[in-house]
Amino acid sequence: MPETLKILALEPYYNISHSVFLEGFSKYSRHNVKTWSLPGRKWKWRMRGSAYHFADLAARMDPEDYPDVIFATDFLNLADWKAICPKPFRDIPAVLYFHENQASYPLSKHASGDHDYGWINLSSCLAADRVLFNSEFHRSQFLGSIREALSLMSDGVPLDLADRVHGNSEVFPVGIDFAGHDLARNTSAAKPSGPPVILWNHRWEYDKRPEVFVEALGALVDADVDFGVVICGESFDGACPAFKEIGTLLGERLLHLGFFESKEEYYSAVASSSIVVSTAAHEFFGISVVEALYLGCIPVLPRELSYPEILPEKFHSSCLYRDFDELREMLEGFLRERPEGLAEEMREVGGRYHWRDLAPRLDAILEGMA
Repeated sequence: MPETLKILALEPYYNISHSVFLEGFSKYSRHNVKTWSLPGRKWKWRMRGSAYHFADLAARMDPEDYPDVIFATDFLNLADWKAICPKPFRDIPAVLYFHENQASYPLSKHASGDHDYGWINLSSCLAADRVLFNSEFHRSQFLGSIREALSLMSDGVPLDLADRVHGNSEVFPVGIDFAGHDLARNTSAAKPSGPPVILWNHRWEYDKRPEVFVEALGALVDADVDFGVVICGESFDGACPAFKEIGTLLGERLLHLGFFESKEEYYSAVASSSIVVSTAAHEFFGISVVEALYLGCIPVLPRELSYPEILPEKFHSSCLYRDFDELREMLEGFLRERPEGLAEEMREVGGRYHWRDLAPRLDAILEGMA
């Protein structure tokens, strides 16, 4: 086996999902992972300015501590960082990991397009020695957007830029440390008795389409189906117009509304739920869904985005919907009759993303680079 490597992780946007990734990898990797990070806010400044911050840290680093490989994420302008950091760092191999990208990220109806950040992502790819995407859907979306943007340029465009990125990239899914989830599973080994609980555990943002979820709940209320609802997830401004009247719509069916400050409370709520729902118009991976699968929730998800990659094909017809009517029908079907053994199968599906199994794969990629 290769000797233990010194891995320097550069994370300009250390928010919930990004921090969980690095914390889990650091815990399960056989190598020494050191993380430089900035808080997960002001994302535009992070993409433009974090390179200066990390280059300054590199300039003050003892040469004896120089890493063997750099692991950067998509909020870093890797090309800028390599240009302005001390010269020895420019020769250290760098792997770039995409949690999301700004070339194909959907805009809200109130936002105006700013293509600069997509170009930053492209420059970072070309500066990296290896590029990793968290799903094949994500990689395809990004490369398609880059090809489209380059086709609109007037002149001076190398024809193979997207092909270079494709040839230098691969898919590596998000790993999850399920230690806290296991504790919740052991505490409540069985789903509680009573009506099944529908879980919606996503960011309260336009691209997750909470209004579609509320419409589906209204249809279930009209159908007089017995159920409870837990709505959680990160909300950056604490408001969501779609949920404004949710209490009136659901009454006692609404068991929780809002972000869980405690991880233990969140895991317990997920473990007590029966069905996890996504109504997203955009999803590059889907950590919250994988967590729910691992805790025994039956998924009802769009038949697009990254979800067909998460679920094995044998579950596609029963758990992936094409339109609103199928969403409503699947929900009502699972509420009225929960298939025996399906929850346990979903635990196994979620378990495929345990860092215990994925960390050796990422270790091998980084060893190959170093």
